[in-house]
Amino acid sequence: MVFSSLPFLFLIFPVFLLGLLACTFCNSPKPRNIFIIVISLFFYLWEESTDILILIAICLINYYGTIFLTKCKYSKKIFAGLIFVNLSVLFAFKYSLWCLSFFTDSFLHKNIMLLGISFFVFHAVSYVTDVYTKKIAPCKSLTQFQTYFYMFPHLVAGPIVRFAQIKDDISSLNMSRELFSFGVYRFLLGLNKKLILANSISVIADYTFTANNPAVFSFVDAWLGIIAYALQIYFDFSAYSDMAIGLAAMAGFRFEENFSRPYISTSIREFWRRWHISLSTWLRDYIYINCGGSRHGNAKTYRNLLIVFLLCGIWHGANFTFIVWGLWHGLFICLERIGLSNILEKLPKFIRHTYLLLIVLIGWVFFRAENITYALNYLSALFTFDNFSTDLSAQHFSLFFMLGGIIICFLPQRFVIVPTIHTATAFKSYHLLFQFILNCFAVCLLLTSSRNPFIYFNF
Repeated sequence: MVFSSLPFLFLIFPVFLLGLLACTFCNSPKPRNIFIIVISLFFYLWEESTDILILIAICLINYYGTIFLTKCKYSKKIFAGLIFVNLSVLFAFKYSLWCLSFFTDSFLHKNIMLLGISFFVFHAVSYVTDVYTKKIAPCKSLTQFQTYFYMFPHLVAGPIVRFAQIKDDISSLNMSRELFSFGVYRFLLGLNKKLILANSISVIADYTFTANNPAVFSFVDAWLGIIAYALQIYFDFSAYSDMAIGLAAMAGFRFEENFSRPYISTSIREFWRRWHISLSTWLRDYIYINCGGSRHGNAKTYRNLLIVFLLCGIWHGANFTFIVWGLWHGLFICLERIGLSNILEKLPKFIRHTYLLLIVLIGWVFFRAENITYALNYLSALFTFDNFSTDLSAQHFSLFFMLGGIIICFLPQRFVIVPTIHTATAFKSYHLLFQFILNCFAVCLLLTSSRNPFIYFNF
């Protein structure tokens, strides 16, 4: 279930609000935490049925395992065992059939991936690692740990939240009118981005990436298709992050930002400081630094960067296209460290920005394509300049929203009103009213259309 679905908006969300209202009359965070656990398990049960037992098992293993880890002299072995268990679950549900497909074609089109598996495994790994390295103390209360682990706003598609970031919110009742209003604003903002922009723009992206042979596309259609996908994935995923941040804030939890206008970047390095921030910082803190970071010379630094982006690609899915996408970004991160950044700094900002968009858009081709052959054929259409006709002219509705999405992505900062948990009151009541009015239109679109895809639901 996604936050923009009818069951969530007209069933789960009202129950969520009523439960939070009841919790405001309590003087302890425990009733609020128990309510979050119950509604989160119901949310997960809606999609996964009996597979919820696996989620519960992983939660209990990590909770009791970390407590035992701090009291046993074999802590290193227990730590390794917990990491192995978590990664084994991830491998079994996300990559096992892909690996088997190398030996038999019968596994190619089967999918047993558990909902949100990548995110809740990363949450578990970060918690176990932070306890082992003594960055945090193990949670003494199973209820508090379950609140963190099951919390449905970040369960399906992030952001990746570390226990240290919200441990104070879990142990205290930080619900307030200001934080609730901020949460409502961010939830409506995300819902509008998803239903009005991402869903409308997806028509063009799906048209160009479901053709039998993308090489026959004209130069114009190929570029419109990949630009549409770049906008769709941004508005789709950043919208989910907005809604997750908003839902958490309503319940008194402060999630960090996950996106910061990535397409205004002028380098790949800057792009990854703005795109899926919780993932890039997770990979930096738990993979890159533990591999040695940049402490052992340039050669090992470049090796570590490529390892990180290889794992970043693999994390996104069991397909060689994701590996190419990850290594493509890793290559340019390395090139910028070698000296490309020095060259770019001497160029006008427009050229640097064009460079960033070109690299990112080519990367999205591999990310979206079903296989390497399809991606290469699509790239061929992108750079074949002998056909400037278009078959997308009939998609006036989608092209209009695509233009609107481009304008929003590149608006000057002074026109962008997106309050964060650190600036929760940085919006006016009429801003909230405007989002509510837009939301009425967005829900009408949802009720009259069967299109409601969510890209990161698959990861």
